[in-house]
Amino acid sequence: MQTEFDVVVVGAGINGLAAACYLQRAGLAVAVVERRNECGPFALTEDIFGAGVPVDTHAGVCFLTMSPVWADLDLDSFGLDLVIPEIPAGTIWKDGSNLLYSYDPAKTHAAFSRHSEKDADTFSRLVAAVQSNSVEILERVVFSQPSDEGLDYIWSLGELVGFSPADFKSMNAFEMVDLLYENERVKMSLLGGAAINTFGDVAEKGEGALMQLLAMTVTLGIPRGGMHHLVHSLVRCFRHHGGTLLFNAPVEKVTFAGGRPDGVVLSADSPYPELEIRARHAVNLHVSPPLALEMLGERRLEQADPGLWRRMKDWDMTGHCAFTSYVLFDRVPEWKSASWDPDVARCAFPLRAWDSWEHAKLSFQLAKNEELFGMAADVGEMYNLGAVDPTRLGPKGQSVVVYEVEYPVNLRRYGGVKAWDDRELTDRLHEAHVEDLRAMIAGFDERRVADSYTTPVDNWRRNPSAVYGHELGGDCSGGQWYQGRMPSRADIEGLYFSQGVWPASLTHLGNGYVTACAMGEDLGVRQQDWWTNRPAERFFERLMK
Repeated sequence: MQTEFDVVVVGAGINGLAAACYLQRAGLAVAVVERRNECGPFALTEDIFGAGVPVDTHAGVCFLTMSPVWADLDLDSFGLDLVIPEIPAGTIWKDGSNLLYSYDPAKTHAAFSRHSEKDADTFSRLVAAVQSNSVEILERVVFSQPSDEGLDYIWSLGELVGFSPADFKSMNAFEMVDLLYENERVKMSLLGGAAINTFGDVAEKGEGALMQLLAMTVTLGIPRGGMHHLVHSLVRCFRHHGGTLLFNAPVEKVTFAGGRPDGVVLSADSPYPELEIRARHAVNLHVSPPLALEMLGERRLEQADPGLWRRMKDWDMTGHCAFTSYVLFDRVPEWKSASWDPDVARCAFPLRAWDSWEHAKLSFQLAKNEELFGMAADVGEMYNLGAVDPTRLGPKGQSVVVYEVEYPVNLRRYGGVKAWDDRELTDRLHEAHVEDLRAMIAGFDERRVADSYTTPVDNWRRNPSAVYGHELGGDCSGGQWYQGRMPSRADIEGLYFSQGVWPASLTHLGNGYVTACAMGEDLGVRQQDWWTNRPAERFFERLMK
């Protein structure tokens, strides 16, 4: 078996695979080593009810439409088929109203006008201003290395929505929507859409305002058949270009020679006991910083780079951990708010938002205080993918609705993280989700066949790199926002990271792209005629068709 490569990537998550694909296609010999027996542990699609219904058990929203990776790697040719829903997202309230977003601006304006004509005009004007610059915004803010110049550019974006850079820098999302809009439902819908995108905390100054603005650049697609088809397309791409992929290969440590990493040693528990995989040029760690620190060795890293050692040692993995409920219905469910706007039946990603603007503000404070049941089911992402992708239906038309909420993970009021294994506590949380769905779905009890849930600790067990079940490689706010993230390119020659870096690890594959660009430049392979696409360009081409 070949044991020497130009680059070794540790971890076969979707962003690690994306980085590997770029480098392999650019002509380097790349090996990806993965401790599990499957790639993409947070992008799985499974028949969890045994009813023949494919369910995305973690990542349910595919942001690849925003990304240059879609076109650069030509993932369509490797089996990826993205469905572009006409009504990608919306907000549903328990009182029977909704607010839907369409890729047709006129339809979105009409939906907003049901709540406020003035707010509809404001939103249309701001979206036009932001989206006319969206390719550049995504290119300079999301798909590039953080920098001082990048931060100045971020604050200048406030001018697109009528605020000076100084005001934008000192503003959170609550204040921004309060100043721009008059209707509470409009405010809640816009804040909810920003709150689930993970470029920062909407309640924090500066980053909250940016979150609210970036939400207007977000585009969504649905991998036909399930999110794991994204994983399959990346693996096919990597193997097509000659890449090597090792499963069941946990890394024990990174080895060094001459002050730089020169390979990894696999665990004695692997099928390749204590095998050493050599890296001629670079090692990329696509694991969360706490695990990466173990592999590098604390003492070695403290001596080689004290600043990086301290950042990794203090890395926070507690702030973005999902509790997800799944409900199997005998057919695609009907929303009660269809009487308000029947297009809700074709909405792929409806959001359950708060019941009032004051409720929204209180909910964020309760979350920061880690008062679990005070903010239970206050706001949640819902995936109703059977409504737009027939391959997500069972043989008799069965469909699954997914309800995901981010909760504080520590549970100090309940005995600590171990409380996530307390079925009495988790059953109560799941029932809060079920009650919300019951209030929003017509004939809920008659149509429901079964239900289930996964906790943050369940996610951690399935993905050891996701400490506490954290899917983003660590919090992306406060001291860990933008320039506070892990560096893609370490000061130690030949050492790179693609987890915990900016942007947060999501299905837009920005982590993998940014790190691949850094590695490609350093290793002299960045200049490729195919490595030239800009963010969202393929999406706009597809939308025009």
